Amino acid sequence: MEHVIPMTIRNNFLFFSRAWKYTVPVLIGLLMIIPAINAQPGVVTSTNLAGDSTLSIDIITPQENEFFLSDVVPHHIWVTGEVKSPVPLQSIIVSSSEGSINCGNQSSFGCNVVVAKGLDRIVVTVTDIAGNHVFRTRNIRVETGMPDLPLRITISGKITTPDGDPVEGATIRTEFFRTYDTKTVTVESEADGSYRINNAHGFRQTMSVEKEGYTNVTKEMIFNKNLNTADFVLEPVTQPAPGFSSVLCLVAILGALIISLRARTQ
Repeated sequence: MEHVIPMTIRNNFLFFSRAWKYTVPVLIGLLMIIPAINAQPGVVTSTNLAGDSTLSIDIITPQENEFFLSDVVPHHIWVTGEVKSPVPLQSIIVSSSEGSINCGNQSSFGCNVVVAKGLDRIVVTVTDIAGNHVFRTRNIRVETGMPDLPLRITISGKITTPDGDPVEGATIRTEFFRTYDTKTVTVESEADGSYRINNAHGFRQTMSVEKEGYTNVTKEMIFNKNLNTADFVLEPVTQPAPGFSSVLCLVAILGALIISLRARTQ
């Protein structure tokens, strides 16, 4: 005679079984979405492996949000970069809102591309012979006109220590910053600490003075004349006594305290 043994499934088991049924698809979906969320904006890299690495691209020029002045119409900018690929390249296409140009198939590339006035976006798309592709973008701004040339001014002065001693061989640098370029002039101080800069660009300058063994000085300066004077004082860097550090100082203090305590207990 056969005996039928009734089997019952606990409610908890049924609950977890049903929950797992719906949880697995959600987990799979999250695993597919997370890489897309973490991906770098403006860059799409092929997921097909070719050799030991994937296809990648680095745009050297222009930089993100770079500003250009151009007096030639239509406006052009030079786009350069480097491509890394384990297999030969098929093409490098550089494009903007004004059109595209084939930049060849070499790992180092450079192309002159037409761009629109105002805001524009450069897109560099690279494809290898296996069909993998990657693209990277750069946002730029272009305005019409010639760069305004700042006035040239002369700045002279003396570099000394707090005691008034001259500092020879100090590097004095002026920097005139504009959105689209920076003008820098560098000279060194003479034996008597004096210096002279005859062709600094513009009235607003960032001046820095550097000398090994001294604390560097940087100042924002605004001049209003063609001939100007700017003196600087460099503080010598304090060097610790040879063989005597803060650790040794602490040990010496502790030793003195121990000796004092022993003397009191005797």
